[in-house]
Amino acid sequence: MSSSSADTTAQVWSLMQSFVEANSARTKLREQLGTALGSGRGKIKALLLLEKEPLTLAEIADALQVDRPYTTVIVNRLESLDLVERTIDSRDRRRKLVALTSSGREVVTTARGVLDTPPAGLTRLNRTELRQLASLLSKLSSSDDASR
Repeated sequence: MSSSSADTTAQVWSLMQSFVEANSARTKLREQLGTALGSGRGKIKALLLLEKEPLTLAEIADALQVDRPYTTVIVNRLESLDLVERTIDSRDRRRKLVALTSSGREVVTTARGVLDTPPAGLTRLNRTELRQLASLLSKLSSSDDASR
């Protein structure tokens, strides 16, 4: 790679990082949900996992790609905030399921609103520019997959 290509690559990378950091969902989640939930993505991710159906601790751990003891810490915290509850699985009474409470569903709705709202900067792009950006990001993502 030539020196000018390396400089351009570094400049683009810096711009991408600045854009992502300036539009971080973490800040918005903290503002909307408070620091008890907005300080770390594990709790929010766990709540989003439970949106469709109750899951076991093992299923949550696998989906979050964390160990089970850490999952227990997350679920304990969510339970203390009255966002989830543990119930016995009617199909296998040895297992406990973690399910959202009504308060947990409200938090998921708020979190979805934050996470699903594109940054305002994207609204400055026209349809053609958005398609170009999507194409470039897809190309970058597929090259990451190929290198693994």
